[in-house]
Amino acid sequence: MEQRVEPSRTLPCDVNLSGPEVDSSLEKRILVVEDEALIALQIEMDIEDVGYSVAGTCMSLAESLKFIENKEIDGAILDVDLRGIDVFPAAEKLLEKDIPFVFHTGHGHKAQIEDRFPSSTVFKKPTSTEIMLKILFS
Repeated sequence: MEQRVEPSRTLPCDVNLSGPEVDSSLEKRILVVEDEALIALQIEMDIEDVGYSVAGTCMSLAESLKFIENKEIDGAILDVDLRGIDVFPAAEKLLEKDIPFVFHTGHGHKAQIEDRFPSSTVFKKPTSTEIMLKILFS
């Protein structure tokens, strides 16, 4: 089944979404912010399958803010809606620390995200974790 990708920014020409595996020559520590346990588990397994490590998984905004402040991470995959609370303060903290992130959402927040984070990439659920990682580190 072909994976639909709907990023909110134009992808660089050198990003090949159907090409070789994610470059895991340098291990990356990825934060997963997702309030649905099964989705979080699938993303965690996918991250490990490509050779990266899961720095942590947070299911709430408060937990993610504390994690970002206190732990070393190289990138993040952020669910937009955490049980009715927007993840945007965590995204702002990641921007402050110059840590790349992508949004992964099942809701129609694309225009709101583009207004607030014009350089962000927004993926609609479900999107392959491998594709998100390729864009995250492109």
